[in-house]
Amino acid sequence: MVSEIEQKLTDRHQTLADAIRERELYFRMSVVGTCNLSCSFCHNEGAPTSGKMNAENADRAIAAAVRAGFTRVQLTGGEPLLRQDIDDFVRVARRHVDDVGVTTNGTYLPKRLDALVDAGLARIHVSLQTEPLEEAGENGAWGIPDWLLPTVERARSGAFSLRFNLPVPADCLDRADAFLDLLTFNGVDVKVFSVLPEGQEREGAYPLERLEEIVEQANARAVAPAGKRPGEVFIRGFRPPSGLRCGTCRDAARCMEQSHSLRLGADMKFRPCLATRDWDSWFTEEDLDATVREAALLALDYRW
Repeated sequence: MVSEIEQKLTDRHQTLADAIRERELYFRMSVVGTCNLSCSFCHNEGAPTSGKMNAENADRAIAAAVRAGFTRVQLTGGEPLLRQDIDDFVRVARRHVDDVGVTTNGTYLPKRLDALVDAGLARIHVSLQTEPLEEAGENGAWGIPDWLLPTVERARSGAFSLRFNLPVPADCLDRADAFLDLLTFNGVDVKVFSVLPEGQEREGAYPLERLEEIVEQANARAVAPAGKRPGEVFIRGFRPPSGLRCGTCRDAARCMEQSHSLRLGADMKFRPCLATRDWDSWFTEEDLDATVREAALLALDYRW
């Protein structure tokens, strides 16, 4: 399978680094498997809720990923900010790339934000639950929780880019519509999504067309204070997988792959795909470059 994917690149006159850049593939690293929340939409990077990364292995893995052609690193979990030393992992990653981010539920940001900024973090992605939005709002509207406001203010100052990953239940479309204006005014980018897809049943179970309309209108309305850029809204759509490996995958019917990334779990396994464990491979110091290259080839093969 890997040789077939490599042949595809050869036929396209591309190197692996070319393909990574074209597909906007990036390297996600889970620094801890555990989390302090239990979000219904969480896929936990396809990994078990255990394990803990050490800085030495993180350094080796990121260096190998960069040699393969990756230029962006996203630190994830579980909940990465459970690590009191999360800023050390940012510094490790910054030794290799400039574009280093974290994906977090945000609850530990008040404790960790200063250290993350000082370490050189480039982006923060906050995956939200709807409950704190309801608590922060008035008269049924959604609002930004108080504990997230300092992060929003620091992002507006240009310290880093900020994105909210926003789940939108089917009965909350109107609230989401109004909330998006508040976020874009504050310079927050937003990726909205319904639910993780199960095979081809998603479109009939959720009003995707209405959500797409809301996103389009929110971007058309987006304004920001003078001298500031408004946030941008994206939608997490679902594209049926069409890669070479996808055609052989026994779990293709429940594919939920959307993030264009190669993952290294806290359990020290490389994961080219969320939907199946068939393509996972172990982190080993021996032949690490070859392992990362093979995993990256499998990761980019979600479509041709």
